[in-house]
Amino acid sequence: MEPTASEGARENPWAWQAGRNPYRGTAFHILDLDPDLTGRAAIKAQVRKRRQRITRSADRFPVHGRVLAPAEVNAAEESLTDPAGRLAAELLTHRPERPGPDPAELAEEFAETEPPESAGPPRIGIDRRVLAGLVPPPAPREFVPLWTEEGAH
Repeated sequence: MEPTASEGARENPWAWQAGRNPYRGTAFHILDLDPDLTGRAAIKAQVRKRRQRITRSADRFPVHGRVLAPAEVNAAEESLTDPAGRLAAELLTHRPERPGPDPAELAEEFAETEPPESAGPPRIGIDRRVLAGLVPPPAPREFVPLWTEEGAH
């Protein structure tokens, strides 16, 4: 039996559903929690703070233009306690780009520069005549035949 559209969407957290962007409103967004935050006490303190804000005045703390309900905060916290749910939320959460130089400017600067001089040691050449003198001569070997030809002794 094939799954219905709603069952398939429930199994795939990356599916777009009725205009809902799956990359917005993840558990980390709902809880205003940094995915890199570690330590149970720190996470619980942030969740408690978020829950209090939503309970007192949810309209002051919307997530992507949507006012949250306390039940959504509870569901987000529950999903992060499950390892699979936390991993899905981490994969769906877009982190802001780190500040740094503009890649286009770096590419232009790289294109204008000359390659650096080789700072490595000089190349080592191998003299095969000397190498041949270092290798011992092959030793004669005797091989015992694994089978004999019929009629030959």
